[in-house]
Amino acid sequence: MPSLITVVENGLIGRSIDVKERSGLSADVIVSDPIFEALRQLAFDADGIDGLLTFSVQKGHEYIRVRNYVGLLTLSDGTQLEILPKIGDGLTSRSMLLTMLRHLEHGPFRTLTSAYTNATNLPLWEVFVTAFLDALEALVRQGIQRSYVSVESNEQFWKGKFQATRQQRENAQHAERLAVVYDVLTANVPHNRLLKTTLLYLRQRNHSPGVQQRIRQLDWAMNEIPVCESIPDDLKMVRRTTRIFARYELVLRWAEALLGRRAYGVKAGQTADLSLLFPMERVFEDYVSHGIRRYWPIADAVAVQESSAHLVDEHIGVPKFKLRPDILIRHNGQTFVLDMKWKELTSRDHARNYGIEQSDLYQLYAYGKKYGANELFLIYPANETFQHPLPVFDYDADTRLHVVPFTILNPLANEVEKLAIYALSFR
Repeated sequence: MPSLITVVENGLIGRSIDVKERSGLSADVIVSDPIFEALRQLAFDADGIDGLLTFSVQKGHEYIRVRNYVGLLTLSDGTQLEILPKIGDGLTSRSMLLTMLRHLEHGPFRTLTSAYTNATNLPLWEVFVTAFLDALEALVRQGIQRSYVSVESNEQFWKGKFQATRQQRENAQHAERLAVVYDVLTANVPHNRLLKTTLLYLRQRNHSPGVQQRIRQLDWAMNEIPVCESIPDDLKMVRRTTRIFARYELVLRWAEALLGRRAYGVKAGQTADLSLLFPMERVFEDYVSHGIRRYWPIADAVAVQESSAHLVDEHIGVPKFKLRPDILIRHNGQTFVLDMKWKELTSRDHARNYGIEQSDLYQLYAYGKKYGANELFLIYPANETFQHPLPVFDYDADTRLHVVPFTILNPLANEVEKLAIYALSFR
C-alpha cells in the first residue's frame, strides 16, 4: 500500500520537526519534513490548484491548510493525501463521500454500489482501483474488442490496395516490392492500449496482495496489447469512438481517472500527479440535485441548472451574463429557486449574518427577479449549530429567502421530503 495521510477538509497539517521543538501543536495531522516541503511547494506553485492548499505561519510554526477539495492528492514520492469531507468521523465521512460521488456528473462513480461505499476500512484509492478492476474483469470475460486498422507496407506480393504514388517514391529501385495498404483485425487499438497502460501504472504502485494478484492476472490476459505511446492522443481517439466500443465506456472512465488525467472541477494544465480531486461544493450540489430530481413530489416540475434568463436583458442587441440557478421548481403558477452552498453556518452567530456570504444573497435576489420566483432557498449542510431553518430573510414585500439545513447523514429521500414539506408550505 502507498503511504497514506488522511485529513478532513479545512484541516491543518503540521511538520514533525515542530513537534520536537514545542508540545501542544494544534495541527490535525503531523507529516515528515520532506512531505511538508512538497505540500508547501504545491501551495506556492503558481500553476497549483486554486484553493486546494494554503500556507500560513502561526506563533512561529508553519502549517498547511487543506481547503475546497476532497479526494486524493498524490505526491511525487507516491505518498497519497486523502482529503475527506467534514461529515461525522473518519469512517463515516469516507463512506458518505463515496455515496455522494455516485451522483457526480460525468464520472465513473455511479457503479460504486453499497459493496464499495460500505468498505470504510479501505482508503479511497483502494476502493477506486477495485472498482476499475471489477469493470475490467467483466470486460475481459466478455472478450477484448478487436477492430480493423489500415496498415501501409511494402510487400513481396499483392495484398489489399496498390498505392502507385508511394510505389514510385519508395520502391523505384526495388521492383520486387509492392506498396500496398490493407486492413488488419487487431486488439492494438486506443481503447485497449489505455486499459493496458492503466494496469502497468497500477503494477508500479503498492497495493494489498489480493489487488496485486488481480492486476497481474488481467495484465497477462491483455499480454498481446502494447501500452500507449501517447496517452493524450489515444484519449482523443477514444472520444471519437464507434458503437462497437460502447461497452468500454465505464472502464475507460475509470482508466482516465486512475491515470491521474482527471481532477474533477480542477482547471486544465495541472500536474499529472494530481488525481481524483473533487470540489466539495460541486459534489454537494450534484448529490442534492439528484435527490430533488428523484424524490421531489412534483418531479415533472424540477429543472436543474436552467439557464434561460440573463442578468442583463439587452446589450448591443444581445443578452449578457447568463443566470444558472442549481434548481428551479415550477408548479401551479409558482416558481421556487433552490441553490446549494457547501459552507458551515451557525444559527448562533446572527450578528455576523450566520456566516452567509453577502454575494450569495445578491445572487439569489437576481435569480428571484429574473425567474419570477417569490420563494428562494439557500441550502447548506446541517451541523451541530444549524439544525433548523433560519428566520426568513425578506428582500421586499414579495420576495423571501429561506436558509435551510440539509443533513447529509440522513437518507436522501427523507431529507428531500423534509425540504419539500417546508418549501411547499409557502405556496
